[in-house]
Amino acid sequence: MTDLATQPLLKQLDDTHLPVFAVRLTEWLIADLNANRDEARLAPATTPDFTESRAKALLRAASVVDDPTLHDFARLVDGGGTAVRLALHDLLQETGLIEDEEVAGLATAISNLQSPVSNQVSWLSLSIAAHAWKSGYPLYQLDPASPPGEYSPAGQLIKRAATFLRQQIQRSATERDKLGKKLAYNPGDGTPTLDTMLNSQPIAPVPPHFRPPIPVRYPEVSRETLHVNDNEEAPSTSAGGNVTRSAPLTITNDDIQPANQRPVRMPEIRIRADQVPARRQPQPSQPRPQPSSSGGGNLGTAVRQRFSRDKEPLRSTKLRVVVQDVQDGPGLYGIQVQVRCKGINAHVAGTTNRDGVFLCELPVRVHSGLTYDVDITWPRDLGGEVERKSVTLNVDRTEFKLPFFRRLQG
Repeated sequence: MTDLATQPLLKQLDDTHLPVFAVRLTEWLIADLNANRDEARLAPATTPDFTESRAKALLRAASVVDDPTLHDFARLVDGGGTAVRLALHDLLQETGLIEDEEVAGLATAISNLQSPVSNQVSWLSLSIAAHAWKSGYPLYQLDPASPPGEYSPAGQLIKRAATFLRQQIQRSATERDKLGKKLAYNPGDGTPTLDTMLNSQPIAPVPPHFRPPIPVRYPEVSRETLHVNDNEEAPSTSAGGNVTRSAPLTITNDDIQPANQRPVRMPEIRIRADQVPARRQPQPSQPRPQPSSSGGGNLGTAVRQRFSRDKEPLRSTKLRVVVQDVQDGPGLYGIQVQVRCKGINAHVAGTTNRDGVFLCELPVRVHSGLTYDVDITWPRDLGGEVERKSVTLNVDRTEFKLPFFRRLQG
């Protein structure tokens, strides 16, 4: 994925202008995708407008999202701030809208508004419209009364929109803060206005833009340290001159290595047969028990002991880890999976079954939930890397699904 710091589109919009940009972007996408309907002069009764309720009904009819996910996403984006900024950035990156010139011009125009007035952001219709724009699919052909097939082009774009919603609620608070700092509002990234340019201070003439008018003196050519006498006679180097020769240099072996430091030869080392110990017979190796993929084991016990001092009760929920080569593709068999909790030494590990699924049961706190780190080790032929994802579990659902994909597209 492209580095967040290299994308200045959202960095020129503060938290007040972000909802306005989201509303204008939704209106622009719906108008652009419904242009063919207006040219064909279709009746509004047969092709109604793509509203937020219609988008929600379409997601529910396609069975790609449930009510707890919609409630968690709505509660996340209603808080505003970093969550809205990250959601817009992920949506623009996935659909390619961040490279569109009209979207960039829309963001620049909204950043110059003095007193923006924003309405409620229709996130569901925005996510579906953005993925439909990427696929070039007209919105007026999406009907909740006759939902599209799972593997049809319309069904695939609806599934990608639902995946975008789940990605936002599965991101941990720590990761959200780190990414939010990289995408924070920076007014220096925008184009300055004429009023700002007139009030700006002149550029100071400092290096390296301007050479300082200071003379540089080097000691080897300075007049105070070097004197040349033209009348001075050069020393005589002829044979008749007073040249003294010292004794020639001689180097002996004692100079190179004194006698007290010469190597001493020790007697030969001989090993008899009776000095060799008898070899021990190798003991048959005991087969190691394979880790279970259904229970928490020591991890559940350690978590309950760690949080037993708190008054908050614990309940169990299931975590289903799905490892696939591509999204909605066949599962990968025998992938190593390890589940840990921060501050707990124990862990639960195992391998995926033939469907690429690893299922375990983990304890969570009733009110505040609990965050687990899931590591998978890709085989050597797929890179041999260790990929980690963090997921916060709660008791609102009896089972959570955490997908891992080696490739985004086949």
